[in-house]
Amino acid sequence: MEIFKQLTKDKAEETQMINGVTISTNKADHLTTAYEDSKACAGRTPNLKSSLETLYEQFFTTIKKNDFEQQQLKQPYITEQDSLEVKLSNKEEEIKRTNKELDQIQSEVDALHQEMIATQKNPEELERMKPKSNIKLWLGLGFLIPLSVYIFIFYISTSYSAFFKVFDPKISLFNSVFEADALSKALDDGPLEAGFVFLIPFVFFSLGYLIHMFWSQKKYSSYLKVVGLLVLTFAFDAILAYLIDQKEYDFNRTPNSPDFTIASAIQDPTFWLIIFAGFVSYLVWGLVFDMVMIENTKRDAVQFFRKNLQEKIKQKKKLFLKTKNQLEDTQNEIATFRVRAKELECIIEGFILPIQNYKVFAIEYLKGWQKYISAELPIGQKEKIQLLNECESIYTSHIKDLDLVADDYQNKVFTKTM
Repeated sequence: MEIFKQLTKDKAEETQMINGVTISTNKADHLTTAYEDSKACAGRTPNLKSSLETLYEQFFTTIKKNDFEQQQLKQPYITEQDSLEVKLSNKEEEIKRTNKELDQIQSEVDALHQEMIATQKNPEELERMKPKSNIKLWLGLGFLIPLSVYIFIFYISTSYSAFFKVFDPKISLFNSVFEADALSKALDDGPLEAGFVFLIPFVFFSLGYLIHMFWSQKKYSSYLKVVGLLVLTFAFDAILAYLIDQKEYDFNRTPNSPDFTIASAIQDPTFWLIIFAGFVSYLVWGLVFDMVMIENTKRDAVQFFRKNLQEKIKQKKKLFLKTKNQLEDTQNEIATFRVRAKELECIIEGFILPIQNYKVFAIEYLKGWQKYISAELPIGQKEKIQLLNECESIYTSHIKDLDLVADDYQNKVFTKTM
């Protein structure tokens, strides 16, 4: 029988020769051929089944042998293959560069380890590098000691004013806020009050020490702790300022004065004066303390040098791990690309069947077969309907057996391994 039209060819052509096989380019040919085939066997469904199988085999063989058609169908896969080869080449170059980086980092880590071993075997050389004097350390101590005294006095005074002092509206603002005799008055009030007022500055000194220790660890989690401690210190200073400001406001308020609120405190200069006199001074003290501790560490040349080497080794190892992860990611990408390249190679070396084209021809053949049954087959109407339904079932089974049911893709790929 003559078969199917090539949709990719010029529709004006009626027939053409492909590898010695005559191909119909007119859908009407399939309908006519099926009509004659149905007439020859009185529309029997077993004959329809074998005719559809023959139609598919002819279509399959012709498409497989049509090099021009296959080249057109495979062009998207060939283009993807070319693009994939470029990507693979780039990734392989990236692998080479990354391996060189890893070798360089490992060499640097090994050199640092050797340096560390050398300091353990010969610490005398480093001891000779120990500075005889350190101006930064002494200057820092010169600032740190009076700052510590100031912080000590400030928090004794403000804590007593905030929690225990009874304000007198007749005295000056400074004397209201800062109590010069805070410690002696706290002793008069009782041992608990005195202990609270005297020991509260050490809370802030301890916070400053913790901030220094966390900051020196140079970890992300430690930096978060530093921020938390600074927020805590600021909050405590704000509470002290609020309580003192509230007491002052209560002494000066009139019957028409509104209640004292946080908003009122924020708008009052006294509130910010207390915070800046305490918190800002505390920040300065913390920075000076940190500098003094660092300079003091440098005086121990061996310890400082080893700590510095350990920090460098730690950073290099982090960089090595990060680079290694990048290398593994690139290797995984290359593996994925190679799998896809193999798939494309199998597709290109195989062939592609435009199944939607075949389904167009097959359904035209079914219509021609059914046309004879409806128009000329000399049987009753009930028998005709039953036979037509059987023809539909044969067609549906044929399409399903060939795995051509889906309409969401145009082509079916047969790789070289199939």
